[in-house]
Amino acid sequence: MSYIHCSRDNHYRLIGSLQNFFEDLVVQPFESHAPIQSWEYYVKNRNSQYHRVDILKRGLTNFNEPFEGLSPEDKVLIYCFYYMPMHLFSSYHIFTGPFFPSLGDKVVFIDFGCGPLTSGVAFWAFARQRDIIYLGIDNSQAMLDKAMEVNEYGPDRWKPFFDKDKFELICDYDHLAGLLDKYIEKDDKTQIIFNFCYFLASETLVIRNLFDVLIRTVEKYNQHKMFVVYQNPPLPERYSLQTSKFHKNWYFLKTQLSMFQSQITQSNTDQFSYDSLMNGLPDPRDLYFDILSYEPSVVSNDPLELSSIF
Repeated sequence: MSYIHCSRDNHYRLIGSLQNFFEDLVVQPFESHAPIQSWEYYVKNRNSQYHRVDILKRGLTNFNEPFEGLSPEDKVLIYCFYYMPMHLFSSYHIFTGPFFPSLGDKVVFIDFGCGPLTSGVAFWAFARQRDIIYLGIDNSQAMLDKAMEVNEYGPDRWKPFFDKDKFELICDYDHLAGLLDKYIEKDDKTQIIFNFCYFLASETLVIRNLFDVLIRTVEKYNQHKMFVVYQNPPLPERYSLQTSKFHKNWYFLKTQLSMFQSQITQSNTDQFSYDSLMNGLPDPRDLYFDILSYEPSVVSNDPLELSSIF
């Protein structure tokens, strides 16, 4: 059964039972929100530009903090209305594209800045026939609560996207390396995917702390195949990865993770479109993405012959 349809011009839409997903969890709650004063004044009486820029700060707002009487949960709902479809289809576009690596039977999908389970749903739609363990990381409890609601709703409103014993949401990544011990056994050929969907553009992210966690994780599981998937808005022509404020954290990670090789052999930019929840019209979007892969070295029985992956 297919859940997402893509036409030849890279236009995406939900099909089958997943069509009700946005209607029930995003559109209806947004349109029938209780008429409290702050919602009426700052949402119903303002336009989409105000919602995106002033309330959401183009998705970079702190979702733990209220806005002029709007709760963190209200901000998450507004975010889902404007950004969740775009990020779901952009992620699916990457996962189903020619540059995405082939997957084994068991995959741990680590979703940094998981938000309301957006990339998780896209990855499920792509790889659902495999054994997937999903680990979502977000520092906003309101986002994690929405992710839990989305997972429990599932593709058919009766079965979750990810089973409870293969689904975990955490608010920080400090103990990621130890957490994986619950899901990975030695030599079980589990593949690990580190997913960064617009997460690295966060203004509050301390990139060196994240890098330290990644290094500890990569060192501990260096006998497993690993992939890093990154997406963000396209680079302005006058900027490079190193100088763009949206991509400088990715440039740092990419240069430091020297043991990973690039999967991209052509352009890192692409275009796709989808039907907007706001007006139902096609919404074209440009996308910058990157995919890195790590292949474990051959294991030697002589410890003196084992070299660092660095």
